[in-house]
Amino acid sequence: MRKIGQGGMAEVWLATVNGAPPGSPPVVVKRLHQELERNPDAVDLFLTEADVTLMLSHPNVIRVYDSGEVNNRYYMAMEYVHGKDLDQVIDRFRTKSKTFDPVVASYVAAEMLTGLAYVHQAKTPTGKDLGIVHRDVTPANIFVSSSGEVKLGDFGVAKLVAVESWTMAGSVKGKLGYLSPEQIAGEAPSQSIDLWAVGIIFWEMLTGERAFVGEHELDVMLRIKKAKVPSVRKINKAIPKQLDKILCRALHRKQKKRFPTAADFLAEVQKFQNEQPQKYDSATLVQYLTHELA
Repeated sequence: MRKIGQGGMAEVWLATVNGAPPGSPPVVVKRLHQELERNPDAVDLFLTEADVTLMLSHPNVIRVYDSGEVNNRYYMAMEYVHGKDLDQVIDRFRTKSKTFDPVVASYVAAEMLTGLAYVHQAKTPTGKDLGIVHRDVTPANIFVSSSGEVKLGDFGVAKLVAVESWTMAGSVKGKLGYLSPEQIAGEAPSQSIDLWAVGIIFWEMLTGERAFVGEHELDVMLRIKKAKVPSVRKINKAIPKQLDKILCRALHRKQKKRFPTAADFLAEVQKFQNEQPQKYDSATLVQYLTHELA
């Protein structure tokens, strides 16, 4: 095993599976920090991520293969995505003073929404709706593999509406710039907050700017609460009007006027894609990123 990173809750290792044939892909082992093993809230969050993701299997969602406890240490073993997270990709575009081609951005957004639509509609083996809310849809949790796959990961703060007690009550989850106005207002999380986050990410890919910035966290929170996101065409007139219309709806100040589901949001993005002469898939996404970021 080789340590490849760590976060506030866990350390991450790259490992090979014992007995696997030569050439088999490695797996990622995520292990809760030892000092958090005695913190019930931290353990609950870690086990929630394992329990949620073990029930999911979709090309646009990072797969978790196993989880458990060994020598009093909690772990989960998951799919290794060789590539970069979307935060790194967007930052690279900003460094080069570039923005995503609108059709490419729509492809990435559609892949995110495809994964979210699956997650939001996930059911238990007995057919009961899980009502999963990811709550941390950010560029850092969207992964773009070296083969052009777009995958949603890190369900560490996910909420299952069907199982209220599985998350810490009263906490604001998610990276600040991608929180919805409803989260800032302290409302109960619903799947609409994940769609808001996708809208913000989509907006940032197209504009090359951050949607919400401020001198301090409170300033950012107040800006989010007002929900005044500029039209993308005010920043770049070259962005198609259809995408502007989609994002104006996705980021509308009033929640009831936004897309009701990930599938509805996805359908509008796909409608735009189908009207474009240039079509993208995983292979052409890799070609585009390689060319633009060389």
